[in-house]
Amino acid sequence: MPEKLRHFWSPELEAEFNAAYETAMHQWPVPYDDLFVSTTFGNTHVVVSGPLDADPVLLLNPGGGSATIWNRNIEPLSKCYRIYAVDVIGEMNKSVPTRPIRNHSEFIQWMTDLLDGFEIQSAHIIGNSNGGFFTLETAYLLPSRTKKVILISPAATFVQMWAFWGKLLIPAHIVAPLIRSERMVHNAYNWLWQGFPRDPADARLKSIAVVAGYPRYRPSMNSFSPHVFSDEELRQIQAPVLLLIGDHEVIYKPDQVIRRATRLVPNLKAVIVPNANHSAQYTASEFVNHEILEFLRNN
Repeated sequence: MPEKLRHFWSPELEAEFNAAYETAMHQWPVPYDDLFVSTTFGNTHVVVSGPLDADPVLLLNPGGGSATIWNRNIEPLSKCYRIYAVDVIGEMNKSVPTRPIRNHSEFIQWMTDLLDGFEIQSAHIIGNSNGGFFTLETAYLLPSRTKKVILISPAATFVQMWAFWGKLLIPAHIVAPLIRSERMVHNAYNWLWQGFPRDPADARLKSIAVVAGYPRYRPSMNSFSPHVFSDEELRQIQAPVLLLIGDHEVIYKPDQVIRRATRLVPNLKAVIVPNANHSAQYTASEFVNHEILEFLRNN
């Protein structure tokens, strides 16, 4: 059996992270099952909630994150849908990667393995940030297995995110490890969060993932990263799309994203989420939950 890739150099650090994950899951407001699905790239951890016979909905976490980011959305969503909150493999979460995802075809192989593992023929998919890009990537390359898709501040996808590279990725994930500066990491993520408060348990989880391991961990095992779709690719999207962007988004200008998305994607609705940042499902959960449920219910 292939050996798992290591995020951590220290078993103690990994144990601390896993304990923080469990603490964050204490905020999960509905009953759930902790499941692992075997895929070509390792065992993918999924938190499953909702009625067994309900329409399936997959939730894809942002880069460097986990399923715990959905704890403010799961209760209303799981009343009517079977929710699969996925720990995207290769990111800092409970999934156990044995090889990285390196390109489009390997990502689609992982997604196919995931759907097959749960015997899901087709599903609605919701993703935030990197998860948003992966959601549209699935709609583009696996249209027969995609119903409706919801993108929450998708990374790249429609426009370049130059501010993200300059303000967060380079300082926090390249410079900070070299000079071992926790302050630089915190400043970068404070810029992304724009002063919005976070649940202490989830903040602790992220703090361990982003800070405690430097320079001993890699936030992502995958070399397959978000990019901007071409005009022709966007015109080929068949699934209905809901695009949600917080009014405090900083990785790009929301109006530029919405202009290009609505011009090119055939069946897309775009909404600016008031009083929300990059993770609008977390910081404006009531508004986002309402928009998601209305979108999923309407034909």
